[in-house]
Amino acid sequence: MNANKQHGVLAGTRIAVDIGSTVVKIAQIGERGELIAQNFYPRDFDAGIARQVESLLEELGVAKDHDDVLVCSSANGGLRVGIVCLTEHFSGSILRNQVFQAGANPIFVREIDEHGGDPSPVDILLIGGGIDCEDAAPLENRLRRFKPECYRFGSMVYAGNKHLANVFLDVFPKAVVIPNPLAESLSSRTSSVFETVRRAYLDDLVYKEGVSELRSNLSRGIRPTPEVVNRGFHRAVLNCATVQVVGACILLDIGGATTDLHYTVEIVRDDSAVRPPGGSSVARYVFTDLGIMASRDSLLLQMRTHPRLYEFLGAVLDEDVREVYRLLREGEYRPSPELLSYGCVFLALDRFAQGRGPGLPTADLARAAQIILTGGAAQVLVEDVVARVVRSLLSDGGTKPVVLIDKHYQVWIDGITWSGHASVS
Repeated sequence: MNANKQHGVLAGTRIAVDIGSTVVKIAQIGERGELIAQNFYPRDFDAGIARQVESLLEELGVAKDHDDVLVCSSANGGLRVGIVCLTEHFSGSILRNQVFQAGANPIFVREIDEHGGDPSPVDILLIGGGIDCEDAAPLENRLRRFKPECYRFGSMVYAGNKHLANVFLDVFPKAVVIPNPLAESLSSRTSSVFETVRRAYLDDLVYKEGVSELRSNLSRGIRPTPEVVNRGFHRAVLNCATVQVVGACILLDIGGATTDLHYTVEIVRDDSAVRPPGGSSVARYVFTDLGIMASRDSLLLQMRTHPRLYEFLGAVLDEDVREVYRLLREGEYRPSPELLSYGCVFLALDRFAQGRGPGLPTADLARAAQIILTGGAAQVLVEDVVARVVRSLLSDGGTKPVVLIDKHYQVWIDGITWSGHASVS
């Protein structure tokens, strides 16, 4: 599985490491951001992250004191965050935006008075909303009526009106209080939620996956991989990256646990009930139930029950479409990783076109001039087949977007090496 193996590192080059759930990726990058070499290694779960990564770097000739090693990880599948709003959903979109920026996965957005809560398990339950104003009696009443037992969570964080923080702690003394991201206005200038979630994401990686055992020059600057990919996409949209983006674009990062959707905001339909947050040219959404390994069962269920399954199979398969259709419907077919990856593309774009997902806008796929596919599961795909899948979702006369498969993970490289600011959603 190794490619372009190097036995020494040139002076002035940078090393980038991505620790995934199943694969460790190491790239050697030149001074101008060009890819010199890239290697892929199956995760050695017996050795553990620290021992494996450090031994791989040593094997590639990277000195222990090399001061330009960039590390990111998605080894734990991403932090799951549930959002409960004290006010209307505007506050929820602000909170969700900062959770996305931190590389975590917002699982749901609910209002505090919604009956039944949400049974989806999350690592963090984030309660917030409202600006910092002293006259907040209605919100206080809503807080006191809140029933956290209607949710399944690991920890609870309050990020709402600061004048109600003590009330919240009185009722829920084990909660953590952080600054209100809306402060005294609706400007959302502060990034308390982003910093808290990002820190929790990294702690989740550190303590569950052993990243903390990496030597200090490797572990101190680690980033979540979704954040890195989003930065790479944003950089491409700004025309300062290796990957060229021309016109409205959709990027799908397909992995074992999730499929991440990144898109330019002009793709959103004018009549979409959900809008991406203002002030940004790109946005992001995570399909936590679309992945070819950890989310395989939920992916298969959605493929099997989709009303356009036969049409999808006709676009992907060269033969035996009818038989595969029958076996899939009956739950007796074991699809290849390739078919599962195409399934992620089909379902993600179909759901985006219909706005089927909490907080997901409705897209006009005909506006897309380009579709980029990246991630481990995308490497087995073929552009022409992806184009057929996309055409099956477009109405007659729709624009046929150009399909690009990021075979060298260049979006990841552009993101992890970028020092610029990525204001993403």
